[in-house]
Amino acid sequence: MPGIMSKATTKELESSLKACGLLEAAEKVGDNMYRLSWGSATVVCVARGSAVVAIAPMFETLPKKDVAGFCQRILKLNAEMGGTAAFAIQTDGSVVLQSGRGVQGLDPEELKLLLNTVGKFADDYDDALDKEFYR
Repeated sequence: MPGIMSKATTKELESSLKACGLLEAAEKVGDNMYRLSWGSATVVCVARGSAVVAIAPMFETLPKKDVAGFCQRILKLNAEMGGTAAFAIQTDGSVVLQSGRGVQGLDPEELKLLLNTVGKFADDYDDALDKEFYR
């Protein structure tokens, strides 16, 4: 059954991107994956199983200096975003901004909101965090 669900989710994702007007701006980078740009940020939208996840890669590594300050800053930003998106440190040490939701009941406008939220926050915070902790 996982293969059937994956194909259905991929088709639903493509249909939703088209319905909310984002498909033309999206670059297909896999069977269930699209990449979109928001200013200086990139968001990857992935349909996996019964969920859709929007991930904006932010930094390949934690900063060399003031890691504790950086982590405190992104936790505070998580609070400011009110649960609509969240920073995460991946197992490889990279920093991403992400949000996800189950596919069931997800309408195209909700998908657009999910992607816009991650894209807007990533675009807002990438340069500020880079300047504050990486330069």
